[in-house]
Amino acid sequence: MSCQEIFTKYIAHLEFLAERNQIGSDQLNHFLHRGIEVISPSKDFGLESLGKILPEIVIGANSEYISKLKVPYQATSYLAANAMDNNDVGPYVYKISSRKAGGVPFLTGGKRRQIDNAFASTHRILMGRDAIMVSADNLMLNKENIWNWHFFGDFFRESDPNLFKDLCELETRIGKTQTHRYVIVARSDKTFKRLHMKEEYEKNRIAVLDKQNDIHVIFVTNESGYLFARNSLPESAELSYIVTGKDFDFRKAMRTLREEYHILKVLNDGGRQMSNGVLESGLLGEERVTLEPYPGDEIMHSNKEIDQSSILGKKGLGIDGSELAGAVLLHSIGIGKERANVYTYPLNDEIVL
Repeated sequence: MSCQEIFTKYIAHLEFLAERNQIGSDQLNHFLHRGIEVISPSKDFGLESLGKILPEIVIGANSEYISKLKVPYQATSYLAANAMDNNDVGPYVYKISSRKAGGVPFLTGGKRRQIDNAFASTHRILMGRDAIMVSADNLMLNKENIWNWHFFGDFFRESDPNLFKDLCELETRIGKTQTHRYVIVARSDKTFKRLHMKEEYEKNRIAVLDKQNDIHVIFVTNESGYLFARNSLPESAELSYIVTGKDFDFRKAMRTLREEYHILKVLNDGGRQMSNGVLESGLLGEERVTLEPYPGDEIMHSNKEIDQSSILGKKGLGIDGSELAGAVLLHSIGIGKERANVYTYPLNDEIVL
């Protein structure tokens, strides 16, 4: 579908919700003013292999709206699997508590899926171009990895070289940044101490802090965090701090990212707890979620009660009856039993503009 066709369908969906009083007039006007952006890999860039998997890549705000924001436009990305063998109802879980590190690879039945790797790769190219933001906890949990698009896209080097070539070309067309930026949220000195970041850094065990990887790391913290960390993690061309004051102030930090670092978009890869905090702050614009079918009894242990903390969503929770509470389903692409969905959250224009 063309950009206009997708936007027209989205507008009709929003107007239907307004007529049923599921969204107010302010939210309707907000979404209409905000617009969307649609990229067609094959039509816009001639990337046929990528276009076969993702005919359209949809972003929940247009460039004009994003350029006016006082804070970066934020998006997240998740993989979630149906915890029940009940078609597409859910609940959908983003982790399996009984598995090591949440058992994320098991959500797809233990096999890497083409659509999720393509979805995650393009999301990082498009939304993570300016910066990728992680919580300090998530950083240390995956300290040996750099979660850029290659983490997912390199899967295609051998399995589908043409698709890998398309992803490289997409990055070139969108525009490579000279230096990749990681924003690390460490709210206070307690975070640095609890995670032993000083010791791990000194042993060169944190990939994004390895100078050879050419990454600019921006720590977001409060005064106590800065005073503790500045000696062991000294400021340099590759490392800087945003200090929000005596208390941690996330909104202030995001304004600083926009004003001083000129960051327009942020891929929020901080984990569910941090994403929920950003949502509560009124600063989360959208979420991209690959919904996987039930991976089987052996993986999911369906005879056990579902851990409520692992649930990402369930059909019926969304404003429009989709899966994510407080969200509206913007776009959906299905391949087999998988679905790659984009959900938008209403932003408070008084806060972000």
